[in-house]
Amino acid sequence: GFDLTLSDGLISGKRPDTKNGKDTSVFLLQTSAPVSPGSSGGGLFDQRGRLLGVTTFSANGQNLNFAHPTEWIAELI
Repeated sequence: GFDLTLSDGLISGKRPDTKNGKDTSVFLLQTSAPVSPGSSGGGLFDQRGRLLGVTTFSANGQNLNFAHPTEWIAELI
């Protein structure tokens, strides 16, 4: 019953996605928009409605929220 729900937030950083303690070429967008459990995989849009990334996870409660940028998604195709 909560379809098409929107939240606002800011992009607060572009962070390297580290795996096994090593930096990779993949970056994550850090955002203040909350990413609640079950809402990962949703779109992260700018004020004009352009897709910036796909929400991935949150850490430290909902204080640190991350999304994979659209460039990463394009590389999968």
